[in-house]
Amino acid sequence: MNIINHLALSQLPSSRKVLYLYRRVFRLANQWEKESERDSIRDEARDKFHKNMYKAELDYLTYTITITTKGYSIPKNDSHSKQQDETTIDINMTQKEIQMIQETIINRDGWRAGMKYLYDYSTLSRYIQEERLHLNINYEPYLNHQYTNVPFQVTINCSKPEIISGQTPKESHYNQFEGKCVICYENIASKSRSGLRAYEFTCNQSGAQFFRQFPPYPYFNGHNVIIDRRHVDQHLTIDTIKELLDICETMPGYKVASNSDRDGTGATNLLHRHYQAGDYHFAVFYAQTKKEYHHNDCTIRWLNYPSACLQIRGLQREQVENTSFKLFNAWRNGDFSPALQQPLQTCSFIATFDETEKMFHFLIFARNAQQPKFLTRPSLQCIKKEFVGIFEMCGRAILPGRLKDQLSRLESILIDFESNSNDDALDYGKIVLDQEHEIFRQWINDYYVQLKNLTTTTPTTTKQLLIESMNHTFIDILRDNSPIKENDFETIDKWIEIMKKDL
Repeated sequence: MNIINHLALSQLPSSRKVLYLYRRVFRLANQWEKESERDSIRDEARDKFHKNMYKAELDYLTYTITITTKGYSIPKNDSHSKQQDETTIDINMTQKEIQMIQETIINRDGWRAGMKYLYDYSTLSRYIQEERLHLNINYEPYLNHQYTNVPFQVTINCSKPEIISGQTPKESHYNQFEGKCVICYENIASKSRSGLRAYEFTCNQSGAQFFRQFPPYPYFNGHNVIIDRRHVDQHLTIDTIKELLDICETMPGYKVASNSDRDGTGATNLLHRHYQAGDYHFAVFYAQTKKEYHHNDCTIRWLNYPSACLQIRGLQREQVENTSFKLFNAWRNGDFSPALQQPLQTCSFIATFDETEKMFHFLIFARNAQQPKFLTRPSLQCIKKEFVGIFEMCGRAILPGRLKDQLSRLESILIDFESNSNDDALDYGKIVLDQEHEIFRQWINDYYVQLKNLTTTTPTTTKQLLIESMNHTFIDILRDNSPIKENDFETIDKWIEIMKKDL
């Protein structure tokens, strides 16, 4: 006990003393034979730690550690190696220890600080390998289109495998796991995922227990997954809407999203309920209003956007929840036309709480699992063959890593063809493509050639035209995956009408 008191109450702390108190005392306490004595020591050490530790911040990118106790900051010597830092931090802290640290940070500094701590731990433990993330390509936001001020963004994700329906990726992450699937709670700190830790919490509205973890291949800074502790099927209900709004209310500005619950409409794992989340400004939130409706003190905006999306805005969570569920229920169970197979109708959701406006925003994307009618058309699957998930519906394209090399090769092929052709009018049907790039033939004609013909007066490089073609393609992919077309006022009006009848 003297050692614990000395470490906890010292006026001139060192980084080793503070970290030792939190990491080691619980392990030493396990050596006591009497359970009551061990629990007493654990509780006393925890209380003293929480009272005296002000901030523990890990910075993996610069390999520094800053420990601040009672306002006193001690930076680690720059000469220390990365390996020494990892040993000092102790990446083998248990999930329970990590959980307690996060709770302390969140209570003191807010949710963003807690998430930063978990992310920094995940990179330090090598669960997230940031050097792989740097391989990704993030193109500039795209505004040269008909949707005013909507900044669509195309990315090529070179850090994760392309996931095709019916095929399991060969990467060990998808084949070696604990529990019943790759996102089960049993995977935390397991042999195959020794560096994985999470933040556990209970939803105030539904009582469901969740844990938040970062995926090994984040789509953007702060991208994380919120997972049900139980291995239960993905199924959209009133609780889905309650939980999204509840999480948003406790984390203003944060975006929480749910893929649909039908195969072919975004979700790659329908066997375990989970949400996608992140602190990111998605393009859809910038969309203008095409038509506005009102219900239950909420504003319902049909957005001017490539895929059908209704945005519910309101000051009171209960009213937004009620209106959103009525809209979901109306689309799920309503009969709209013979062209839409009612049993296959579903939705994708994303929600946030705007702290400035003090207003909830709940967005509903209409989806329909009728295949291939509402899937990406075959000529565009050279760009993206995967199902279109909720983040992509929101305006951020996540394209497969193969495109990095394929587009580079296409650029060379096109430059050679255009340089060596003697024809005044190029016939791109004669271009020679190898087996790997043959899938791009129609796409080149439909997008690259059309754009090239439109820009004859403006000098544009082949690379710029290919990027422009990808941006146009992404917008068309969003259109393809929407069961309600852009100017279908009749179906949208009917959706609102059915909702007001409260099916």
